[in-house]
Amino acid sequence: MQTMKKNRKIISMIKVFSIFVMGLFCLGIVNAYAYLVEFDETRWVDFKIRGQLAYHYLDKRGGGNDDHFNYFEPTEAEFYAKGQVTPLLKFFTQWEVSYKELDLDGKEVQESDTKMKETGVVIPFSPEFNIRFGRIRMPVSRYHQRSDYTKLIPTDYFYRYDVYELTKERSGDLKLGFNKTVLNVREPGALFFGSTCEGMFRYYLGLYNQEHNNHKDFRYTARLVFTPTMLGFKPETSLKGTRGDTYLGRKDVLTIGLGYSKSKINSDDLYDLDTGPTLDNDIYAIDVTFEKKYGAIVPNFGAGYIKAEESHLGAMDQAQDSEFWWIQGQLLYDEKIGFGKPAIATRFERVAADDAYRNEDFTSDRSSISFNYYFQGYDAMIAFCLDHIEYKDGAEDYLKGKYEDSVTDGSLFFQFVF
Repeated sequence: MQTMKKNRKIISMIKVFSIFVMGLFCLGIVNAYAYLVEFDETRWVDFKIRGQLAYHYLDKRGGGNDDHFNYFEPTEAEFYAKGQVTPLLKFFTQWEVSYKELDLDGKEVQESDTKMKETGVVIPFSPEFNIRFGRIRMPVSRYHQRSDYTKLIPTDYFYRYDVYELTKERSGDLKLGFNKTVLNVREPGALFFGSTCEGMFRYYLGLYNQEHNNHKDFRYTARLVFTPTMLGFKPETSLKGTRGDTYLGRKDVLTIGLGYSKSKINSDDLYDLDTGPTLDNDIYAIDVTFEKKYGAIVPNFGAGYIKAEESHLGAMDQAQDSEFWWIQGQLLYDEKIGFGKPAIATRFERVAADDAYRNEDFTSDRSSISFNYYFQGYDAMIAFCLDHIEYKDGAEDYLKGKYEDSVTDGSLFFQFVF
């Protein structure tokens, strides 16, 4: 009987996948392009509309939710524009409308939100010295720079797919809040950056708001990137500082990055305590990204490690450290099979926080695999993704008796950029 139920569920997922593919076929999958308006020789603006849609098959969660969940989610729709006012003043702005029917833990939220994600200006004095100012990326590691629309695993990374949002928790016996500290990717600030030796070396020095220190000081950020251009690899650049997981064979890249960030965190403010220590938070990061085209085969590999000192509070509200690391890759066949180009991608990531729950360490592991099909690169793609999340050590104890500590979800994901 259970086998028959599982077969029905698999058949249902295949039917949904077929509907997505037929929809793409009916739309024709024309070349996606932006709307470029040129006012004169120096002034121009380029508009884009982007969207992400998904179907989710969520595993049993426990906590009274002992059934599987099936639902469609219009994840987000986005407006993006970039342009130039003069050769010495460029700009970008990115606005997002997001919608949620269910949280990842299966609770209904019926939540929608409109927000400005990033807006900034760039003053390109020379290749060696540029300024970016606004609500912008903090280039500590490759993770902090990753683009929302060029990911190998479409269901995103770290706290964005933390089923019970434990790494975001900031009260009770679990005080982490990593989405507001270590893994926060955007803040208002100023970044000074440039490159030498035709892009072989690239540097970033930034000052950013640190909202959880009552704006008494800045978050200081530095990053150094090396690309062996003498071997034919190309340096990576973008107007707003984001980086894709892959270039889908359009560019050979080998990027090695080192990052550092420093700030003070007022635990009274972050964790809503009457009294608590001020955390001297230091973040160290190292990462590598490789991609090279070999005929019709494009292998991609990426890995990174982040060490965060005094990142959260543990037992007795004492400052504790944490670690974050990932390894991922994709194998793309750069020739059309049917309407698009197929690829398979995989990723493993871990969050480990010292003494986070009743004198025990917090550990969460996530293993993901995604079968990606690119109709027109990332401008029109579909993916079938499986995510397996395990909570261990103190995280497992925190969930014990309430929620499942190991879940496997399936998602069908569609993205367009026009």
